[in-house]
Amino acid sequence: MSQWVFVLAALVTGALVPVQLALNGQLGTALKSPYLGAFFVFVVGVLAMGAALVVMQEGLPSAQALGAVPPMAWVGGLVATIYILAVVVLVPKLGVGSVAVLVIAGQVIAALVLDHLGAFGTAQVSITGMRVLGGGLVLTGAALVRFS
Repeated sequence: MSQWVFVLAALVTGALVPVQLALNGQLGTALKSPYLGAFFVFVVGVLAMGAALVVMQEGLPSAQALGAVPPMAWVGGLVATIYILAVVVLVPKLGVGSVAVLVIAGQVIAALVLDHLGAFGTAQVSITGMRVLGGGLVLTGAALVRFS
């Protein structure tokens, strides 16, 4: 399969992020609680993933497989919780566009650092001047969207 299919899939997935931001913010506002909004985002997500597991006929992992997971890998759920809660709080205050570009800017900066370190078992990709320039351009774009 061509790499372009994966690139297109990544772009479409990225286009879903501002939709998610808007809907998560709306849920927290409608429920008058960012905590309830974030909670129900996860409830819906668990139900959707449960349905996907059934449809895809995925079996549950063994206790041995679960025990072999590196402990830090479980922290991803905590990070997702912090992200969803932050989105539910920030979107009504800053707007979808501002939150989206600031989240993306934060992702790019963190990704450059994690790449450079080869963190969490990922491929090590050194920081170069061009990568720093790219990160700087993303930050410039975020500032233009937020403050113009």
